[in-house]
Amino acid sequence: MKKGICFAVLLGILSLWGVAGIFGGLAEASGKISSAKDSLMWGVNAEASSLDPATSKDTVTHMMMYQMYDALVKEDPKDYTKLVPGLAESWEFNDDSTEISFHLRKGVKFHNGDVMTADDVFFSLQRSLESSYSSGISEAIERFEKVDDMTVKCVLKYAYSPVLDVLTNMTYAIVSKRAVEEAKAAGVDFARNPCGTGAYRMKEWRSGDALVLERFDDYYGGPAYIENLIYKLVPDASSGAIALEDGTLDCYYIVANTDKEYLESLDNVASVECPGVGLHHITFNVAKGVFSDKRIRQAAAYALNRDDIVLGGAEGFARVANCLVPTSVFGYLDDFEWYPQDLAKAKALLAEAGYPDGFDVVFSMQGSATYMKPAEVVQDQLRKIGINVSFDKMERAAYLEDVGGKRNFVASLRMINATVRDADSPLTRRFHSSMLGGGNNYSGYSNPEVDELIERARKISDGEERLRLYRRIFEILKEDVPLIPIYTDTIHMFFNAKLKNFYPHPVYRYAVHDMYFEE
Repeated sequence: MKKGICFAVLLGILSLWGVAGIFGGLAEASGKISSAKDSLMWGVNAEASSLDPATSKDTVTHMMMYQMYDALVKEDPKDYTKLVPGLAESWEFNDDSTEISFHLRKGVKFHNGDVMTADDVFFSLQRSLESSYSSGISEAIERFEKVDDMTVKCVLKYAYSPVLDVLTNMTYAIVSKRAVEEAKAAGVDFARNPCGTGAYRMKEWRSGDALVLERFDDYYGGPAYIENLIYKLVPDASSGAIALEDGTLDCYYIVANTDKEYLESLDNVASVECPGVGLHHITFNVAKGVFSDKRIRQAAAYALNRDDIVLGGAEGFARVANCLVPTSVFGYLDDFEWYPQDLAKAKALLAEAGYPDGFDVVFSMQGSATYMKPAEVVQDQLRKIGINVSFDKMERAAYLEDVGGKRNFVASLRMINATVRDADSPLTRRFHSSMLGGGNNYSGYSNPEVDELIERARKISDGEERLRLYRRIFEILKEDVPLIPIYTDTIHMFFNAKLKNFYPHPVYRYAVHDMYFEE
């Protein structure tokens, strides 16, 4: 067996077959710290869709579920780039890295009082694997197996470097098999009667109002400092910001950009920030239309000042991306350079391609501000080299069918989220030829060398070698320009300044278990 490396190694190495040794778990409530307030009021702009890991995948729901469930592997609450043991106290890979054996913690209790067994774990993992909700992250997983009473195995179709990160996802959280089966037999919806092993358990779900959680005193990591956690539905972001200011709310998801500067000026409000997992980018149809000519795509790249797009499109709350993956994922290269703005080179390339006076073009767009605000800055900048952009604003369903499915478009501004925080996820979905024909490869880009490099990089255990392969991929994509990277949003969370141990996370996995209010 190939033994794992220490869990303190960075995720970029850890996810490459790194295995945590035996770890005592999360910070325990030792009694030395007590919370000055026994309830945390957390405002959210939407309520949970389902509290069943196998039937949910939206961000706000997973943020709530993270308090109620645990996975085999989890991120260090203080540093999301590091992996630590969750319900598995250790694990190891086989020699060709296609199987992982997870050794379970003993004595872990579910919220119904049952002790977790390998049967529960196998049931949960296989159930989620077979669910359509896991399809975006589970391609490499063949099946799960129960080995013995305290061991389960994950069998992969091929060696897959980011697999541990996949298994931190709440889709693969562990549920009580008995609770699920009893709910089904009684005709009760488990999604509204959850039973996990997390630091908090559901007390009440008032639809349209609040989800009320209470501390689970038998939590394997020790009881949380704060007794009650209430997710209060506050759909209007301005109302959320006001409630933060006056102390009605202790936290709010998600504050509008227009309120951030003011909230940062308040003494009673604190914040944390980190890069998100999305990449805003321009997609060209490389198979047909005016942008099928690489020189015109390069001209568009030279035309843009992406710092100004960050200011105008994200009000400054973003980071320019120079690689075609989000800035927060493993594989992003801080030293990689994209096209600088050079209007003379842009115009020369247009003239060389037969368009000395430019041309008119329609960008197919979803109509929301998320996309239209940066798109309008792009429109203004492309006009300077004679590319006159107008917009066809579409409803989301029509957009996904025409642009994503049929690839019936010329150009668009879009965002992709890294469902797994590794370059393999966005590169595969946007550029691998297997994603043509209704997949995520909207541009119609197909390059056998890029396909081969992506496939090699995902299977290699050596982090430096993976980065070398990704650099080559980025160099090819820079030359071909099927997409132009623009920026990754900055994730800000604002909260009561007396709330301590609040650490940033790009997909909102905040460990309330470790938080407390000071006097």
